[in-house]
Amino acid sequence: EYGVFDRAEDAVRAATEAQEAFMRQCRLKDRERILQAIREATLANKEELARLIWEETKLGRYEHKIAKLELTATRTPGTEDLVTEAFSGDDGLTVVEHAPYGVIGAVTPVTNPAETIINNAIGMLASGNSVVFNVHPSAKRCSAFTVQMINKAIMAAGGPANLVTMVREPTMETLDVIVKSPSVRLLVGTGGPGLVKTLLRSGKKAIGAGAGNPPVVVDETADL
Repeated sequence: EYGVFDRAEDAVRAATEAQEAFMRQCRLKDRERILQAIREATLANKEELARLIWEETKLGRYEHKIAKLELTATRTPGTEDLVTEAFSGDDGLTVVEHAPYGVIGAVTPVTNPAETIINNAIGMLASGNSVVFNVHPSAKRCSAFTVQMINKAIMAAGGPANLVTMVREPTMETLDVIVKSPSVRLLVGTGGPGLVKTLLRSGKKAIGAGAGNPPVVVDETADL
């Protein structure tokens, strides 16, 4: 329902059909309208979503969760990052435009479950992709709320259903289905080093964000 599926195979299939419809039906300005709807839905639901995240994960602070959701909604780049290049020379005119991969398989962390889904969705949809998530099991309820919220916003803005999907009960087995699916062309993982290594060994193009809380030294001369 609204992007949340019991079987990983169904989540991938729905995202595949949605991405094909997305490319047929939506132009660049349509994509931007859809992204704006996701941003507005996030801001409208930020208090409830922050509460769901904190109650389920027991990590961080409620007010910090709200701030992260606001930051994600307002500062995640959209279609403005899709810059077309053109240059000419003795061999003629060359135009370079960005094309979508298709379906992206993504893994999200327990530390920023909803924020990562929203951030990934905005960036991936901006470039014409759909995404299927295998979320962290300890954040599956707030993640499902987020995926459903995003899909409702997309559909209300005239976009196809299931551009963002997830598995209701994520496991290593469901991740394996997503990673090995021929429909999934790119993998993105946010989490620990073990997760990133797993994705990098998949044989597919993968983008991994490993440990996200490195030590930081702030010098006494810094203007805080």
